[in-house]
Amino acid sequence: MNFYEILTLGGVMATILGVFLTFAIINNRTLKAEAKNISELINEFRREHQENVKIMVERLDELRREHQKTIYVLSENLKESRERLDEFRREHHEKMDEFRKSHEEMIKYIADLIVADGERTRQEIRRKVKR
Repeated sequence: MNFYEILTLGGVMATILGVFLTFAIINNRTLKAEAKNISELINEFRREHQENVKIMVERLDELRREHQKTIYVLSENLKESRERLDEFRREHHEKMDEFRKSHEEMIKYIADLIVADGERTRQEIRRKVKR
């Protein structure tokens, strides 16, 4: 191989090496830009995630407060209902006692009427028999 062929071969090799280095530099810049973009996206997603978690925690706290209020109102209503039920039971028992007493009195009155009517009937029968 003569000098010019070696020089040409060296030039071609240098050109090919230059092209590869150029692609490598361009790819490196592109990869760095892509890595930066990906890093920015990850940071953006992280911020959005943190904001969403914060919002969810706030809403959860709000729901807990509302739940506690609801439970308190329900327990107060339950207490009131129990008090009214107890009062109703007392009134019912009192009225039932009054009804029993009046029923007993009515039965005694009817019994007295039956006895009186029976006594009148006996007296009538005695009067008729004596005649």
